[in-house]
Amino acid sequence: MGYRSDVRIILSIDGFNELSKHVKEYLRLNKLNDHYNYLNYMDVVHRTKDAIYFGWNDIKWYETYDGVFPIMSGLKNLQENQYSYRYMRIGEYYGDVDEYFFDGKNDENIDLEYPSMIRRFDDKYVFRCMNRSKEQER
Repeated sequence: MGYRSDVRIILSIDGFNELSKHVKEYLRLNKLNDHYNYLNYMDVVHRTKDAIYFGWNDIKWYETYDGVFPIMSGLKNLQENQYSYRYMRIGEYYGDVDEYFFDGKNDENIDLEYPSMIRRFDDKYVFRCMNRSKEQER
């Protein structure tokens, strides 16, 4: 099964177009097929006229993976070309959170939101686990 994460990214529309070009070029240069273009398999997508919020749920997100590397290197490329971005990855473990952001000159008139993370108590899960423990004691 492996370690899984949830990932969210917010970009301007122009920034997203740049990221898309970067990912496609990376795949072409490395002779990887479109299956590795994770931008084609987003779980969450919300667009406005200025920005796009997108991401993946329950995904193996290792920067060395062929589908992940072009996106992460694409964010660095956006920064080098003065495009703004917001990135957040939440891992399975409570403290495993990565957050990167950059405010670029190309997007200075666009106010990008930051991903919002809420951790809540899952009481029903604890109740189920406690009940299983009681059953195992019998």
